[in-house]
Amino acid sequence: MVDSLTKVHEPNVPQEGTSTLLSDLDFIAFDVETTGLSAIACKLVELSAVRFRLNGGEMEIFSELINPECEIPIEVTRIHGITDEMVKDSPTNKEVIPKFLEFVGRNPCVLVAHNAPFDVGFLKVAVARLGINVPELKVLDTLSLSRALVDGVVDYKLKTLAQHFEIVDGDYHRALADSHHVRHIFGKIMAANPDYTTLEHLQELNCLISLNEQESAVEPTGEVLFHVNVIKAAIDGKQQLKMIYLGNGAPPRYGRLITPIAVLENRGNHYLTAFCHQVDAERTFRIDRIKSLQVSS
Repeated sequence: MVDSLTKVHEPNVPQEGTSTLLSDLDFIAFDVETTGLSAIACKLVELSAVRFRLNGGEMEIFSELINPECEIPIEVTRIHGITDEMVKDSPTNKEVIPKFLEFVGRNPCVLVAHNAPFDVGFLKVAVARLGINVPELKVLDTLSLSRALVDGVVDYKLKTLAQHFEIVDGDYHRALADSHHVRHIFGKIMAANPDYTTLEHLQELNCLISLNEQESAVEPTGEVLFHVNVIKAAIDGKQQLKMIYLGNGAPPRYGRLITPIAVLENRGNHYLTAFCHQVDAERTFRIDRIKSLQVSS
C-alpha cells in the first residue's frame, strides 16, 4: 500500500529517443471497480495497480477502496462484492487519484488494462473532476492484444484467458486480483510471441491507446458553448451558479444553486459536474439540457 502523499507529480512516460524495448520498460497493470457502467454517471469504488517488468522485476503494489459518496447499487455489489459498509470510511476520489498519479509517476511506464477503454474512461473522468490535466501515458489493452495474438479460446474475457494460460485461479472482479491477472496474461502472451520486442511492434497491432487521447472529442457550439464558457469562468473565479435544468420530470419553476466542479466530454456530449445545494450532493448534468445559467449574486 502506498503511503499518503501530499502533492501530485506528472507521470513519467518513455521519451522519444529512449529505448522502447519491452524488456527495458516498466509496466503498470491496473483495474477499477465502479458503481456502474457509465464513466460520467457512475463513480469509482476501488482502484488497484501492480508495477512490474516482463523479466519478473520487483513489483510494487497500489490498492485503495474508494468512498464514492453515493450508494452502490445492489446489482453491482453482486458482481464485485464491494458494499456501502466496506467503503464508508475509505478515502474519496479527491484523495486516491493524486496518490495513484504519484505511484504512476515514479518511473517511466506504460499502463496495462483488460478492455482498457472502460478503465481509462473512468480514470480520465476521475482525474478531470479534480481539475488535473490527464497525463500523457500509453495504455496497452490486453483484450486487443489477445485478439491479435491468442488462438484457441472461446472468448477473450479475463477469466477465460487466465484459465487458457493456466494462471493460478484467484478472485475476479476485484481490482487488485484483476490487476495481477492482467500482468500474468500480458507476460504469457509476450513469452509466446518473442518476435514482438518493442512498443512499436505492439502499436502495429492496434492495442495501444493514449490516456489523454480525445477519441471522439466534439467541440461545443451554440448555447452549449456559451454555457461551457460560463461554467469555466465560474470555476476559475470560484463562483456559484443559478441553473435551470431540464431533466426527465416537469420543467422546474426555479433555478437550483450549484457550485461547478468540472466540464467533461464523453461520446460527443458535454457534462457539468457540480455540487448541487438543492440535494446537498455532487451531481452530473448534461449541458445541452441546461435552460439557463447565471452567476449567483
